[in-house]
Amino acid sequence: MSETVHQKLLDSEESYLNTTFWDVHPLFLLVQNGETAQLKNQLHVQLEKFPAGRITRDERKQLEYLTVSLVNTFMIAAIQGGVYPPEANAVADQALRRLSQHKSVTEIPTLVSEAALRFSEMVKLTRDRDTGNVHVEKARHYLSDHLTQEIRTEDIAKAVGLSPYHLSRLFKTHTGMTMREYLIRERVEAAKQLLAATDRTIPQIASLLRFCDQSYFTMVFRKHTGQTPGEYRNKNIR
Repeated sequence: MSETVHQKLLDSEESYLNTTFWDVHPLFLLVQNGETAQLKNQLHVQLEKFPAGRITRDERKQLEYLTVSLVNTFMIAAIQGGVYPPEANAVADQALRRLSQHKSVTEIPTLVSEAALRFSEMVKLTRDRDTGNVHVEKARHYLSDHLTQEIRTEDIAKAVGLSPYHLSRLFKTHTGMTMREYLIRERVEAAKQLLAATDRTIPQIASLLRFCDQSYFTMVFRKHTGQTPGEYRNKNIR
């Protein structure tokens, strides 16, 4: 084999390490738009470029750097698609924790794929919840931005520009929930992410998300998920 041909083969094998933003831009857009089905097909094609055999230690490090870059890129796409930033960040943290635990390079494409698809599903869910009413959407975003703070109806109404009574009626009409019910649901969703992706204790999570005590947190969490926080963590932490 000539030196030129040999070098071309080496370059081909290492091409996955030279991935740029523009190489993954089509995937970025699919995540940003919540187009999960198309994303799944495209990921299958793109991730075939990842190595399937043995690689050197330096190549392993480069592959891990690339994986971190891809996960963070997809996280940004999800945030731009409307996902609440702390929720997107929790998914990214979970993926990177898994990366640190993986021994085989053959598992890395699956990790990247699962993270991208999760981000895409989060975007779709966020958009499916869109009520189409500007005042209600402002209220929803206010609630999502203040999950770890005490929230009064008066504060939300002031931020939205309506009276508390008018906003409460409007919110119930468009979401089928009171603002308090919506807030609790969002706090439970945030708790699920924290349980699966962080080392925070259950009491710490309950306190962070403004549940009055751990017993009340457990009761509310079980009502919404059918599991206690401990059971959920044991089944979902990675």
